[in-house]
Amino acid sequence: MIPAKFIVVNLVMAGVATGAVGAATAVYFLSDPERREKAKNCADKIGANCKKLLSENSKTSSNQ
Repeated sequence: MIPAKFIVVNLVMAGVATGAVGAATAVYFLSDPERREKAKNCADKIGANCKKLLSENSKTSSNQ
């Protein structure tokens, strides 16, 4: 049987590795101004679509 400490250590190390990879990806992605602008435009489009959907849902639910 595998000791509980071994399992906990593996979970912690997996979390550390995931955090390191995520941070490196974010730094790489945000280091280029063109990619940053594309990401900002994408976020703006998603935000506009979400606001549109939420306003449509609130109008629909208030009519019922």
